[in-house]
Amino acid sequence: MRHNRQQRQLGKQRGNTLVIAVFVIVVLGGLVAVLSSLLRTTSESVVTEVLGARSYLAAQSGLEQAMLEVYPLNNDPVTNCSFDGTSYSFAGNQGLQQCNAAISCDSQNYTDADSETFTHLVVTSTAVCEAGSQRASRQLQIETRVGN
Repeated sequence: MRHNRQQRQLGKQRGNTLVIAVFVIVVLGGLVAVLSSLLRTTSESVVTEVLGARSYLAAQSGLEQAMLEVYPLNNDPVTNCSFDGTSYSFAGNQGLQQCNAAISCDSQNYTDADSETFTHLVVTSTAVCEAGSQRASRQLQIETRVGN
């Protein structure tokens, strides 16, 4: 009699394996979907960080080029914004090849308490870097005073 009881109990448990297998497949599928989404988001944030760093460096390079215009080697400093509206393309530079920097300048003359006249220059560099559909831009500004 005991033997008949065990067969009846086994007959009642036959569908449980199928339910457990479906449950495991669904859980693993959801885990794979979450991990792939996390991987995509992480790679996009890395691209954004790299573009941000590149645009910062391009803006810094644009400011350095503009400062070379203000303070040329072996010449007197420039007291006007003759380089206003200049654009720099970094096509030959492997690190900044998809970046551009635009320079703007504003100048103002003033006289201090000792009756010395100076030109105050505000130079702004705006850089934009692109990679596919993503863009990053940075704007840096420097001020300098040139004696007249």
